[in-house]
Amino acid sequence: MNTITEKKETATTAAITTTASRSITVNPVELKEFKGGNTRLKIDERAFNELCESIRNIGIIQKPVVRTNSEGELEIVVGHRRVSAAISNGLELIDVEHKDLSDHEAMEQHLSENTVRQDLDFVSQIQASKRWLSFFNGDRESAAKRLMWSVKKLNERLELVHCCDQVLDALDQGKIKAGHALILSILPEKIQIGTLIRVIDEKMSVAELKQRATKVQLPLGTAMFDKTDCNSCKHNSERQVGLFDLGDEKSSTCSFGTCYRNKTQAYLSDQKNILEEKYGKVLFFSESNPADRRKVDTTTVGEMQFTSGCVPCSKRIVILDDRPAHEGGVIESQCIDIDCNKKCITALGKAKKETNKAQESITKSKSNNKAPNSKTDTETASTPLETAEPIACQPSNVVIESHKKELVDFARNELINNELFRLSLAVACVTSAHTKQRGYNKVAEIAVELASTKTKKEILEELSKSITNFILTSDGADNANAFQFYELAFKGIDGLADKAVQEWQPNENNISSYTIEGLKQLCLGSGLAQNVNGQKEDSFKIMHSAKKTDFVKSILGTKFNWQKYAPPALLKLLKR
Repeated sequence: MNTITEKKETATTAAITTTASRSITVNPVELKEFKGGNTRLKIDERAFNELCESIRNIGIIQKPVVRTNSEGELEIVVGHRRVSAAISNGLELIDVEHKDLSDHEAMEQHLSENTVRQDLDFVSQIQASKRWLSFFNGDRESAAKRLMWSVKKLNERLELVHCCDQVLDALDQGKIKAGHALILSILPEKIQIGTLIRVIDEKMSVAELKQRATKVQLPLGTAMFDKTDCNSCKHNSERQVGLFDLGDEKSSTCSFGTCYRNKTQAYLSDQKNILEEKYGKVLFFSESNPADRRKVDTTTVGEMQFTSGCVPCSKRIVILDDRPAHEGGVIESQCIDIDCNKKCITALGKAKKETNKAQESITKSKSNNKAPNSKTDTETASTPLETAEPIACQPSNVVIESHKKELVDFARNELINNELFRLSLAVACVTSAHTKQRGYNKVAEIAVELASTKTKKEILEELSKSITNFILTSDGADNANAFQFYELAFKGIDGLADKAVQEWQPNENNISSYTIEGLKQLCLGSGLAQNVNGQKEDSFKIMHSAKKTDFVKSILGTKFNWQKYAPPALLKLLKR
């Protein structure tokens, strides 16, 4: 139990977790480490001693930030060094700022405090690069901007994430340079360690290491790329592999490092494209920190949440291993929205408890030869666990933008001949001419020219043409986003949204933005999959096992009534 003393100025006895931010006094020894881990791997002993001296003389100037974690303990989010210095000085109570922070928010504050600063050692910079890249879902430009670095600097640090711990330690201790580490990073771990020892012992320069690296023997047995050309290559230690039972492919090595790496990178690139077509977002192992993601499946969140919510969600990603000697390994179903994942797990746990409670009630009633306590108990016990909570899902931006365009085109075609809408639009344009923001001088110029050169009939014809042009080509008033403009029409004009749903049909444009898994869910949700399997068993499995382009063609070529179905992502746009 944490010992917490309220500051006088707070004057409240409310629970910590109910207040957004407040100052409290705590025993520093009882504060727990942030579960995301302190990004600053190395603490400068001299700087730490100076901090301790400063705290002894004038106290802690900037309060550490803490939060209450899921176990009810106080956890340090920002200010680990200050807390450590306070403990070192023997302080039993310190002032801290308590904030209500989700895992995502806490991680962002923790990373900001520990990485956006000038005194980070090189190794910490490498780790910070990976953490921020993972935080921004692989977006290097956003990660670099948050670190206040150039993309070039970020890329240079990320090139070193494959260095083994021994190489990073040597770099941190100044025994080798970044150039040494960069050359070593492309080698398997065992070779990295052996080469590192020689570099240090022989005081090898970067240029000398680069020269020697071209002669390093890289294992062909574990290489994932197509090795057909390697069998007859002069750089292969076993050129006659397979001939007269000579040589052993597993022990073959390659001495042409550049070719080996190029083939490996090409293989990884191809694998990433294949995986993205099926699953969506794919991150390399070097771009994602395990602490920033969670495994998600039917066991952790329930079958319905996983199938209908997590599978099409953009926060569900796949990890492709790009570590030397581990290339090609795939880690599926990783959720990078830790807060949402936690809510889904909690919801499933709650549903299980309610179901168990209802079942126990029924069992007890039966043993006493009584009817169940209520109709609700009976329904709960027989209802699938996953239906107890709403489905959490965040469709990919590609899918959302595709459906937005589809709805804009639908609205334009529907409204072009809607006389009431056309007249209302004309009134709106005239009314808006009275405001400077809408360029009233230009409107006046057009109006005067029409009035002085055209007849009434011609002016009405011009009005009709201009309204038609506005509906078909305009991005909306004040150059607003087209969907934002027509979104109001869907909400305000009776029947327009219902008609869009009723008349929805799949075509190459509106479903090609989906991944193979996303298309699979559309078919299952609409009933097309069941319809196809009803005609011939396993037909749908054959359909979705094909390439995405072929899967799309199969869907469009299947006779099916889509009138009662529209994609969840499209329905979500209409209900906003």
